[in-house]
Amino acid sequence: MKNLGKLIAGDPKPASGSGKENRSWIVSIPVAAVLVGVGVFLSAVINPLFGRYVHWDWMAVLAPVLFIAAVAAVRRRWV
Repeated sequence: MKNLGKLIAGDPKPASGSGKENRSWIVSIPVAAVLVGVGVFLSAVINPLFGRYVHWDWMAVLAPVLFIAAVAAVRRRWV
């Protein structure tokens, strides 16, 4: 099992042989911020339409976790 540092940084020798390089941090961070921001915005707009309100204490935990996961996914070209 890979540790988180290697997972985010990427292996110098890709096992898949695809030859794709990791995206730069300059691209990955803004893309992840937009993805998480859109998710939070949609949650805040759509939930009241169904009579529910966003549980901001959940979002305080989920948004940073989703941001970190999205940065890793965009950087490693998983998405």
